Amino acid sequence: MAVTQPSKLTITDQQAGQRLLIDTAEWRFYGIVILGLMIVIWAPIVFAFVTAPPDRQFMGVVDGVADHNQYFAWMRSFMQADLAANRLTPEVNEPAFFNLLWWATARFSVITGVSYITAYTILRLVAILALLGSLLIFLQLIVEHPRQRQIAFWLICTSSGLGVIWVIVKYIAALPDAPFPISIYTVEPNTLMIMQAFPHFTMALALIIAIFSLMWLGWRKQQRRYAIAAGIVGALLALQHAYDLLIVYSALGLFGLLIWWRDRRFPSLLFQQGVILALFSAPGALYLAYMVANEPTWGRKLEQFDNAGVFTPNPALLVILLGVPLLLALAGFRWRMFRSADDREIFIAAWFVVHFGLMYLPLKFQIHMLLGLQVPMMLLATRFIDEQLIPALRRRGRHALAIGLAAVFGLSIVTSVYIQGWRFVYLSRYEQPHYLTNDEIAALQWLQQHTTGDDVVLADIEFGQFVPVWSDARAYIAHWAGTLDFFTKRNNARMALDPATPAEQRRQLLDEFGVSYVVMRDRDGARAELSRRGAAELEIVYENGTVSVYRVRTASR
Repeated sequence: MAVTQPSKLTITDQQAGQRLLIDTAEWRFYGIVILGLMIVIWAPIVFAFVTAPPDRQFMGVVDGVADHNQYFAWMRSFMQADLAANRLTPEVNEPAFFNLLWWATARFSVITGVSYITAYTILRLVAILALLGSLLIFLQLIVEHPRQRQIAFWLICTSSGLGVIWVIVKYIAALPDAPFPISIYTVEPNTLMIMQAFPHFTMALALIIAIFSLMWLGWRKQQRRYAIAAGIVGALLALQHAYDLLIVYSALGLFGLLIWWRDRRFPSLLFQQGVILALFSAPGALYLAYMVANEPTWGRKLEQFDNAGVFTPNPALLVILLGVPLLLALAGFRWRMFRSADDREIFIAAWFVVHFGLMYLPLKFQIHMLLGLQVPMMLLATRFIDEQLIPALRRRGRHALAIGLAAVFGLSIVTSVYIQGWRFVYLSRYEQPHYLTNDEIAALQWLQQHTTGDDVVLADIEFGQFVPVWSDARAYIAHWAGTLDFFTKRNNARMALDPATPAEQRRQLLDEFGVSYVVMRDRDGARAELSRRGAAELEIVYENGTVSVYRVRTASR
């Protein structure tokens, strides 16, 4: 393998290149796995669309509804201009360009004329294909043995840890909720979950893997053009998920230092390639950092990231979250990998280790640094399985081998099985916010036709999160981070909708941010009572069986 100045192409590399074309058995395995993944990913989504009752509609999102409504609000703004304001909060703020992925999706929606849900569904498919494609190429470059590539591909795409343990504890102890949900549902290291529910994470991981593949090719072939290509991909990543560049820079930086340490010679070519990557990718990240630092609305939004109460699990819970593959990866990890004669081994070890530093940095988005850990972790676990576990089990007999491997792979996917089953359970309840009733959609359509960007709409957050998706208005309360002073506004919205709130207090709440419209549903409280007691401040302008829209009266009305 390579040292500081690698040869252009070794015999192993030539064989790997040929294998891409001639190993049909291996590609048949990938095809079967991908087909199975597609069935698993799309089954609950199709189920929700097809089985939705006549009185409600599925909103196209199976997880993280609040976050997706934030993205859809950006999409609506980007469909009209290249800059978008934060309409998830009532404060007036300047529009800005801040996310290339949702801008591109919005442009696609405009060009094709499809709805935002259809555009999002197509984005999900594109992101899945991009991730699977980049992963297959990466595995061909980094892993020499076909069986190890296949095991790694399976584990990366399906593994989900041991979080289901807490679900069992919940039922045994008759608890209202499963304890430590962060070690069950954290999505970043769960490839199957992000492919199914979070296309922005899916695309980000695809770009991370693509960057590493291109940088590896540039290093192996001593050609800077690959670094230029990696820089272009990095620029795309910077304008979508800028903080993921911390993973890219850290892994490649540690790789370069380890090559330097091993060879006792500065890897000038690798350094030059790193500079090229940074020159292309860093400007986008610096632009977003400048915007956050100098635009109060966006800066305060980032400051509220801890409102979700989601941080990287402590090491004990991390073992539960990552499960058997983490234990196998740690069993197979050796410190001597840092000085290996095989550059691939050094790179995988470096990528694996940097995550454990990044994921515990004192940053409010630290948990996002788990994204991508599944790739080097599964590669290390695969190597241990193939080179140590399988031979040890085989020595104990055929039955021991079958039982042992069934246990390893079964425990690796058990939480994924649970989550996929659970998706059907909660989607079959046809409840909000995954579904909206026809009355709610009719109210949103009324707002779409009668509000402008100067209007502020107050509603319960369950409904309010959809306001900036369907209309140009700003929502009084819509998102745990996007709405500034979230908890105060959430309490204020509840008081404004409470018929028992004194008229003067309600008027003060409505006037503070110039609320134009108030939306009240039967599920929010006594709608008729609000109409009666709030008549001095609120005028009904639209009403159906379960929803009322009120215009806030002003002195001129």
